[in-house]
Amino acid sequence: MNNAFLIASITIIILTIIIAKKYLKDTKKLIPIILLGLTIALTVLVYPVCNKSNFIGKTVFSIVYSAQTIILNENLELIDSIAINQITDGIYVGIMYIISLLMPLLTVSFLLTLIGDIIAKIKIKFINKEQILIFSSVNEKSIAIAQKLSNKNNCIIFANYEKGQEKQLTQYIKNINYIKLNSSLEDIDINKFKSQYVNIYIFEDNEDTNLNLILKMIEKYKNTRHDIKLYPLLNEETSRIILDSTEKGNLQIEIVNEIERTILQLLQEKPLYLNTINNEISVLIVGCGKVGKQFLKIITWCGQIIGYDLKINVIDINANKIKANIIKECPELIDNYNYNFIEADITSYEAIEELNKLQNINYILVALDNDEKNIKEAIFLRRYFMWRDKISYNRKPIINIWIKDKEKNKQVDTLKNEKSVQYDLNAFGSTIDIYYKNPIINSTLERVSQQIHLLHDADDRKLRKYYEKEYNVKSSRATASHIKYKIYSMLKEKYTGNLETDLKLFEKILNDKRYFDMLVENEHNRWMAYMRSDGYITSTLEDVNKYKDTINNYTNHVIKMHPAIAEYSELDKIGESIGKKDLKKYDSDIIKNIPNILTRVEPKKEKKAKYTPQPIDVQDIVLDKELVEISEKLAKNVHEVWAQNRINDGWKYGKTRDDNKKEHPCIIPYEELSEAEKKYDRDTLQESLKLLIKMGYKIEKL
Repeated sequence: MNNAFLIASITIIILTIIIAKKYLKDTKKLIPIILLGLTIALTVLVYPVCNKSNFIGKTVFSIVYSAQTIILNENLELIDSIAINQITDGIYVGIMYIISLLMPLLTVSFLLTLIGDIIAKIKIKFINKEQILIFSSVNEKSIAIAQKLSNKNNCIIFANYEKGQEKQLTQYIKNINYIKLNSSLEDIDINKFKSQYVNIYIFEDNEDTNLNLILKMIEKYKNTRHDIKLYPLLNEETSRIILDSTEKGNLQIEIVNEIERTILQLLQEKPLYLNTINNEISVLIVGCGKVGKQFLKIITWCGQIIGYDLKINVIDINANKIKANIIKECPELIDNYNYNFIEADITSYEAIEELNKLQNINYILVALDNDEKNIKEAIFLRRYFMWRDKISYNRKPIINIWIKDKEKNKQVDTLKNEKSVQYDLNAFGSTIDIYYKNPIINSTLERVSQQIHLLHDADDRKLRKYYEKEYNVKSSRATASHIKYKIYSMLKEKYTGNLETDLKLFEKILNDKRYFDMLVENEHNRWMAYMRSDGYITSTLEDVNKYKDTINNYTNHVIKMHPAIAEYSELDKIGESIGKKDLKKYDSDIIKNIPNILTRVEPKKEKKAKYTPQPIDVQDIVLDKELVEISEKLAKNVHEVWAQNRINDGWKYGKTRDDNKKEHPCIIPYEELSEAEKKYDRDTLQESLKLLIKMGYKIEKL
């Protein structure tokens, strides 16, 4: 037996594996590559053992034999005839058997994949839905989005479907019609779709992959007749700059910066002004990595609230390095706002000494480098601040924890000590949280942001200009995020959280010029903090004159300079100097139109006709002792089911019911409920049992 042929075939197999690794997510390319490699390897192995005498005959026979193996027509007699005299002969024959058995399986698998893809593409051609949602691949994020957005008017398509993902799909996506394609996103031809409206979600794990995919989609569809909107997951500023510089044609592109938008959503659900002392918003950031730094920048402008002072404290083992990095990114931020950077390990005694110096902390973010650390330190901080409250031992700042794992995220919301007392920790950041429970896509905040843009560009009804530059989107989104804070700053103790009630009071306040002017100035201060957090600096009149003629704009977005980053009282003078007399108009238009914007996004609900309950009279039915006992057990179980559903929806125990905080006093064991609450469950069950008896049913134990 010629060992050289054995070594050559093994080398070919190894090279095939190396090449195939690059195409693990593309079954259409992966299987043919493996088949080609195995065919060549088998051809090499057959050559020395076939009974042909010359080179051409041996070569032709070897190729034909390998080809027959691919098309399920191999003859194993050749392999059986090989004499095994040494170990290498056994390896030789073993490899031939394995290849001969594996190739038909791969062929069948490839054909089934191909047929499935053809059927799916035929289905797509005949889709007659209002909207098509296409996902670049099947993963946790795409599944969560599909769950949230699916309805009878749209069709969901998953590209890059891999075998083995069916269980993942059916487990989470129930009662939803979807089509799975082995084809990549680039291979799908949207121009052949009947549906006019197409949304494409590019949510791969790698930033570069997402950026390359979105650039390919732009090039392919920028002149399409379809209304196509693309959602790429991109967190880096360089990706934003590249997209802003790309001609998009008729496409809408909404960049999904996961961290930024999740923090904005958090600050709507858990506002900074909760639990404040002496009108001071005092924030503690534990861990200032990607999440912590983004949080610091956002709360700097979000915390510009009338009547409140803002102080931001940062504890991180690399605090000084982080501070230097922020100064580099945002030159005017640190010197203009109140920050306190503490270089310490949160687990050290030094950190406790520094914590002892902090006063009036009302809001905390814990965002260390893993979930376990975050949970551990959040529990410590809850205990620490309660211990520091020597009056009642009940000081409870809002504690938010960045938790990526969905199971840990769910557990944190119901975390209790050994006495079943809840820690009241707010976990956020898991995929199910970001894209399903409190979705950052198609959110109310995003719709408010769009309305703010339309306020200044009413002709952009299809929002082409809005999505043309990420600068426009981010700026409008920041303005939208602060509306809630403005309303609260005016209403304070009268604030209810009910939009209709609060807007009535707020509209009255807007009629008072003194308060109106305060809000306009506050909006300018908020915008100024936002611009500084994005790296912009003040440009003097001299600076403007140097670059204005070159770029034909008084704002230089490349070097990030803006003349309006100045005190509100100076705006008229600056506007006069640069030929822009209405610098205050943008801010005043925002304030004036807050009621209209919110009403458009969330229209008033029509009042329903008065409802008069008419339960069936069952007073003539008397339950025996056994059924009364059963009703008690059923009442307990009803409570357990109700409590479990509430907890699954993010609710937790609270002394009083608060729909905004998702707190309810009855999320406790049934035995601990008041008699009045127990009676409510008990009466409901007993009335239901009486109704069954009245309807002729008999209840018996099996």
